[in-house]
Amino acid sequence: MKPPPLSLAVVLVSCLLQNTGASGGPEPGVQAPRFHSIFSFGSSYSDTGNFVLQSAGFPSVPFNNSPYGETFFRHPTGRPSDGRLIIDFIAEALELPLLPPFLSKEAPQNFSQGANFAIVGGTALDAGFFLRHNSGSVPPSRSSLRAQIAWFRLFLRGQTPVCNSTLECREHLARSLFVVGEFGLTDYCYILSGGKSLLEAKAFVPEVVQAIIRGVERLAEDGARYVVVTGSPPMGCVPMALAKYGVAGNATEYDRRTGCLRRLNGLSQYHNWMLQETVRRMRGKYPEMTIVYADYHKPVARLIRRPGKLGFAEDLLKACCGGGGRYNYNPEGAACGLPGATACSDPSTHLFWDGVHYTEAANRFIADGWLNGAYAHPSILCMVDSGI
Repeated sequence: MKPPPLSLAVVLVSCLLQNTGASGGPEPGVQAPRFHSIFSFGSSYSDTGNFVLQSAGFPSVPFNNSPYGETFFRHPTGRPSDGRLIIDFIAEALELPLLPPFLSKEAPQNFSQGANFAIVGGTALDAGFFLRHNSGSVPPSRSSLRAQIAWFRLFLRGQTPVCNSTLECREHLARSLFVVGEFGLTDYCYILSGGKSLLEAKAFVPEVVQAIIRGVERLAEDGARYVVVTGSPPMGCVPMALAKYGVAGNATEYDRRTGCLRRLNGLSQYHNWMLQETVRRMRGKYPEMTIVYADYHKPVARLIRRPGKLGFAEDLLKACCGGGGRYNYNPEGAACGLPGATACSDPSTHLFWDGVHYTEAANRFIADGWLNGAYAHPSILCMVDSGI
């Protein structure tokens, strides 16, 4: 049985003990707002359907097939998981609707409380960067953070705009939560797939981090005041990476406590360290903003090290849904959602859903840590008043 999330009362007490002044948060005695909307940016870990909508007309998009979505929605929704994503749990905790994908053709009023601009393959770096430095592997579509922010700005001045003037927009956005999620991992996947070594990929980390920070600064220019910046998941624990980069018979390549690839995780940790330090400096530059750093690496590592204690199966590096092999991810076999793939009977005991993305159970665990402060500083709920 999985541990329940902390009660709001416990979270509020911990909020009072936090040094919000050091976090670029509200001044003492100034109550944080209750958010009326959320805007999300990121990659497949946050995509609630944009990729499926963008790919309409393609013969087969796995995320649009069963068993995706089976746990909560009971049907595929375009989310790369068996159920809800971290961004869904954040919306639920803030008592807001689940975010519709920006590319949805549904009624404009569905966007009145936010929108999701994240998309599968989303990168921090623009496609032009990969063309210049990594022509062997280039994102197939405009999906960078800059492109997603362009979508966001188009959204603000759309046919049914959420605000009618610059001042009104700034007031609206100042009461919204922005989540800039998990950029970096996809960038490094493209860089490595283009033939670069791990050492060469590491040399690109400062540029990836600066691209993320420039994106946050663009949102600040538009009026964002509350922003969550998330780190990168541990790349060396992803079943796809283990299947692709694992070295049979070479135990030194693996972390003996987790079974993950040490050097790939080192790349993620270096990225996260640099991003966290840059966020810290950014708080000083923008004292009127509250900028949360949400750790993606630690909760996943904790699950892998202590799965039984947290209600998960022991072999957490094996995907629930896939085409076979040691990690149930076979690049030459059937992908989850396509004929020939099989799924486990209980996704709630698994960390990985399809060899890349997490299960709803794992997403819930990570989200709880961000909301209550175990893996985020300050916690997301500490930015919200006690009326939630």
